[in-house]
Amino acid sequence: MISDLLSSEEFKKLEMEYKFLSRARNKVNELEDASYIFFDTETTGLEPEKAEIIEIAAIKVKKKEIVKIFNTLIKPIYPIPSNITRINGIDNNMVMGHPKFDEAYKQFLEMVEDDCILVAHNAEFDIGFLNCHSKQKLKNDIVCSLKASRFALPNLGSHKLSSVAKYFGIPSENAHRALADVEMLYQIWFKLLDKLRAKQIITRDDLRKIPG
Repeated sequence: MISDLLSSEEFKKLEMEYKFLSRARNKVNELEDASYIFFDTETTGLEPEKAEIIEIAAIKVKKKEIVKIFNTLIKPIYPIPSNITRINGIDNNMVMGHPKFDEAYKQFLEMVEDDCILVAHNAEFDIGFLNCHSKQKLKNDIVCSLKASRFALPNLGSHKLSSVAKYFGIPSENAHRALADVEMLYQIWFKLLDKLRAKQIITRDDLRKIPG
């Protein structure tokens, strides 16, 4: 394993003599040391053109440490259907007094830096909604942890967020609310990186090449 080699005493001695080897170590640690924003949305349906976003949550992480948490309900234009409330527990009374989408999205963007990697489970769904309802498109690297888990854990029966959490021994209480899902994703991601490293996924470029 590459990580075993880099942690060996022999490599550390060589690293002191040959400075270029430090660059190899930095490459291996690139994803662990990166800045991330783990995010999730709750919506009133499955089609961006017909449904609205009613919650955004995000956790900003630098070198594995949480530096900022963002979570807000969003007041939609149209009433929240009862079948959606049964899924995520968000009803029309709960969103009263909360910002509309444009203001909530502006607050979300304030925590997004150029070098951040954005991670969401089934990212195409969340990004599809954000891009549909906003003129300001995200230019960051966007990683789908669902695709990453399918690639890293091909024998796992289900790749739902709660199933991946269970595989790693992570509690999945209050699933289907945005912040709870984001907290799970944050814990899952760095365990998932160990599995990805075993498949030679060690840099941002490697992440971009994970098949979907």
